[in-house]
Amino acid sequence: MAYADLVSLKHTIERLLSSSQIPSHPPSQELIQVAYNVVKSLQELFTTLEEDRDNEMVKAMNKDIREAACRLEDVLDQAHQPNHHFLSQSETLDGDLVNEVLEEIDFFTRMVKKIRMQLSNYSLPEEDGTVNVPSRIDQYFGLKEQKIIGFARDLNMLRHYVIEYPYEDPERLVVLAVDGMAGIGKTTLVTGVYLDPLVVSHFDCRAFVSIGPKYQLRGLLLCIIAQINPEFDTTSRDAEITDDEELASYLCSCLKNRRYLIVVDDLWKTQVWDELEKAFPDDLNKSRVMVTSRLYEVAKHASTDTYPHRMRFLNKEESWHLLRDKVFGGEENSCPPQLHKAGREIAVKCQGLPLMIIALAKHLSRAEKTAEYWEKVAEKEYWDIIAADEEMFKIRASKLTRLWCAEGFLESTTTQKLEHYAAKCLDELCKENVVQQCDFRFSSFAIIKICKLHPAFLHLCMRENGKDKLFHVVSSSGNQGIESQRRFCMHNNVLFGIKGVRELMASVSNARSLLCFGPHHSYPVPVCFGSFNLLRVLDALTMRFYGFPNEVTVLVKLRYFAFTYNGKIPASISKLQNLEYLIVHQYLSIVCFEAHRWYLPIEIWKMQQLRHLEVIGSDLPKPSSDIACLPNLLTLSGISTHSCKTEVLERIPNLVKLGVQIRSAADNDVVESLSGFDCLTNLDQLDTLKCCVTNPKHRSQVGISVPPRAPIFPSNIRKLTLSGLGFSWEYMSTIAQLRNLRALKLRCNAFQGQDWTTYKGELSKLRYLLLEDIDLRYWTAHSGKCFPRLRDLTIRHCYKLESIPPRIGYKAPIWIRLVDCNPRLVAYTKEQILEKEEDRSQHIRVYVDSSVGGGSQCLTNAPGKLISSLNTTACAYYLQKIIYSFTVALVPQTRGLEWANDHVLADDAK
Repeated sequence: MAYADLVSLKHTIERLLSSSQIPSHPPSQELIQVAYNVVKSLQELFTTLEEDRDNEMVKAMNKDIREAACRLEDVLDQAHQPNHHFLSQSETLDGDLVNEVLEEIDFFTRMVKKIRMQLSNYSLPEEDGTVNVPSRIDQYFGLKEQKIIGFARDLNMLRHYVIEYPYEDPERLVVLAVDGMAGIGKTTLVTGVYLDPLVVSHFDCRAFVSIGPKYQLRGLLLCIIAQINPEFDTTSRDAEITDDEELASYLCSCLKNRRYLIVVDDLWKTQVWDELEKAFPDDLNKSRVMVTSRLYEVAKHASTDTYPHRMRFLNKEESWHLLRDKVFGGEENSCPPQLHKAGREIAVKCQGLPLMIIALAKHLSRAEKTAEYWEKVAEKEYWDIIAADEEMFKIRASKLTRLWCAEGFLESTTTQKLEHYAAKCLDELCKENVVQQCDFRFSSFAIIKICKLHPAFLHLCMRENGKDKLFHVVSSSGNQGIESQRRFCMHNNVLFGIKGVRELMASVSNARSLLCFGPHHSYPVPVCFGSFNLLRVLDALTMRFYGFPNEVTVLVKLRYFAFTYNGKIPASISKLQNLEYLIVHQYLSIVCFEAHRWYLPIEIWKMQQLRHLEVIGSDLPKPSSDIACLPNLLTLSGISTHSCKTEVLERIPNLVKLGVQIRSAADNDVVESLSGFDCLTNLDQLDTLKCCVTNPKHRSQVGISVPPRAPIFPSNIRKLTLSGLGFSWEYMSTIAQLRNLRALKLRCNAFQGQDWTTYKGELSKLRYLLLEDIDLRYWTAHSGKCFPRLRDLTIRHCYKLESIPPRIGYKAPIWIRLVDCNPRLVAYTKEQILEKEEDRSQHIRVYVDSSVGGGSQCLTNAPGKLISSLNTTACAYYLQKIIYSFTVALVPQTRGLEWANDHVLADDAK
C-alpha cells in the first residue's frame, strides 16, 4: 500500500512547517498546511482499505496515490534548500521550481479529490450469507493420514499431551496451541494427531475446523456441529437458528458430558477464539482443544497455561527425506543414485520449510527425472540468491530499527520514543513469523538481537518490489527503469568493477537510500555520492575511505550516514543539519595504546538532530559556549574516558546509551580512566553502559585489586557490559550495589581470578548474565542460591569453569546456554541442576553448543516436554539490505502481515 509513502511525505511536510526557513506570509504557510491536512486525512482513509487491498480498484488508487506522493515529496525536498526561505526567489531556487511546487501541490490535491469521488461510489463486497456445511469433515477438508517426516517427536509429544496432560489438573479442559510461519507444517502436525488411532479411540467425538483471516462465526459453529452430531440436518429447522449465541449454546449442549477433541486450525484473531471458546464446556473429563496459528500472540492467547509449541524448520537430512518421499513415494531406493547429489542440494536450499519442499517436489515429480535437469534446477539464479552465507546476511535488530527511523516510514501513535516503537514493531513481526529471530534472550526486555528473513519471504519481497518500486537491487544487468527508483542496495563488487553501473547510478537524482554491502574492500570504491541530492540514508560501512568523502557534505537531506574511515572528521560535517545517525568505524590496523585520539570538530555541537553518534576512535570536544547542547542524542559510542567529563556530558541530558573505550594495557591507566565515572551519576536517563579495554593485559593469577577509589557506576543503569578490565572478583560487590541492573555482560577477562562467590540479595533483579572468555574456575553461592530472577545465563568460551551455583535463578524459568565450555561444567549442570532439581516449580532448559560440528543439544527438567534442537537455517542473499524496506511497509498495518503470509502460501503453491 501507499501508506508508507504517505507517512514519509507527512514527515517531510512536518519538517517544513517547523522550519524557520519557511516564511509566514502567503502563499507558503497556507499551501503547505493544506497539503499536510490532505495527506493526514488520506492516510486515515487508506488504513480503512487494508482489508480490501487485493481489489483491482483499490490497487489502482494505491498506485496513483503513491506516484503523486512521491512526486510532491521530491519537489518539496528540492525546494527546501538550506539558508534560503522556502518558496522564495533566489539564486539556488528559480521561479520554475517555485511553479513546480505549486503545480505538484495542486496535482496532489486534485488526485485526492478524484480518489474520494471514486470511493464515494465504492463499497466493500459483502460476504455471501449462505453457509454450505458438509456432513462429514473428512470429505470437506480431505483429511487423511500423512507420513510425518521430521516431526515424529513433535507428534508423539502432542499426542501425549492430548491423551494425558502432564501438568496440573489433567481432567480439566486443556487448550494446546501450535504456532509457526506459513507452510511450516502446523496443519500436518495436528492432523496427524487428530487421526491417530489412539486419539480417535480416546474421545467420544471429534471435530476439525479451519478458519483463516476472513471468517463467519455461524459457518464455523455449523461446521463443528455437523461433525459432533451426525444426525444434525443442515437443511432442517435446526439449521435455521439465526442468532450466533443460540447456535453456540446448541453446540455447547451437544458437547455436554462428552469427552471431545476440537481442532481449530489457522486461527488469526483473538476475538474469534473468544467467541468460539464459549461453546466448549469444561466437564472435567479430559476434553482437549488444539489450536494452530501463524501469530504467536493469538496462539498464546488461546493456550491454557503453557507456551505455544513453536514449529521448527527441518534439518538437511529431513528436508531430503521429505523431497524424496514426495517425488518417489518415500522408498529409500526408489530415487536413482545419480539424482542424490542434486536432490540434496535442492532440498537444502529450501531452508527447511516443508511447503517449499513439497511445492518443488510437485514440480520435480512431473518433470524429467534426469541428473542434467535436476542439476539445472539446483543451479538456478534464485537459489544463488537465497543460499548465500548465513552469517553475512543476518542483521542486528538495533541497526534495522535505526534504518526504519531514518527512512521516516514509522509513525508512533504514542509518546514513546521512535526507537522503542520501532523495536516494538520488529517484535510484532517476529511474533507474526514474518521475521526470524537468530539470537534472542529469554528475558522480559531486549529479546531480539539478530534477525533475518526466510527465503520464502525474500522471494515475495523481490517479486512485490517489481510492482511497488520500493527498492532496487543494482546488478551488472537488469537495471531497466532505474531512473524512477528511489531506494537502492548494491554489492560493492558491482560498483568496484563495472563502470557502466557507476555512470548509471550517477543519473539517479531522486534516490532516497543507498545501501552498500558485501565484503569489506581494502581499496576505495570509485563512486561519487554528490549527485544524490535528496539522499536520506547512506550506508557505506563496508567501504574503506582513505580520505573523508567531502562530497557527502552537500547531501543536506542526509539523516543516516555510516562509513569506515580512520582519519579526523572535518568541521564541514556540521553542514548535515538533518543528520540523526552518524556511524564511523575504523578498518583493521595495528594501533599502539598510546596512540593519539582524534577529537570531533567543535561544530558537532551544532548538529541538533543527532540521535545516535558512534565514531570509533574520536572524542567529543568541550563545548565552546554555554548554550551548546545535543538534546536529542540518545546513544554515544566509541569515545574514550576523556569525553566522560561533567562539562561534556551535562550537555547531553537525554543520553540513554553510552559506550566507552580505554586504549591501555597498564593497570594504573585502567583504574585512572575509570575514576572519572562519578560524573555519570548525573545522567538521569542513562540505561545502558558499555566499558571496554581495547588492549587488555592478561594476568595469569589474579586481577587488579580493588582500588581505594573504585569507579562508581550510575545506580539507575539497567544494562552493563564490561570487557578487559581485569579486576579481581571482589570488585563484584560494587557491581552488586546496582539495584536496577537487569543485564550484565562480562567479556574478555573483565574480571580475573579462579574463585567467585555470590551472596544472597545481590543483583536481585538481574534477568540476563553473560560470561565470555573468563578464566574463572569455581563459581559458588554463599547460601546455595543466587540471582533469583535470572532467566537467561550464557557461558561462552569459559574453558576452566567447572561448576555454577545449583540454585541459580530459582524464582523463574531459566535458560542456560553453554557454548564451547569445559565438559566438566556440562556434566555438572546436567547432574546437579537438572537431575537433582526436578522438584523445581519452574522449567530449566540447558542448551549445549559446540563450534566444532554438531548442532545444539537441549536438556530440560520439564516432564514429557519436547525441546527441539536449535535449527540454523541460511538467510537470503540480499536480506541484510532489503529486510527493512519490505517490513516497514507491513509494520503500520496488521493486515499487511496477513497479506504477506497469504502471498507466501499462494506463491509456493504454484
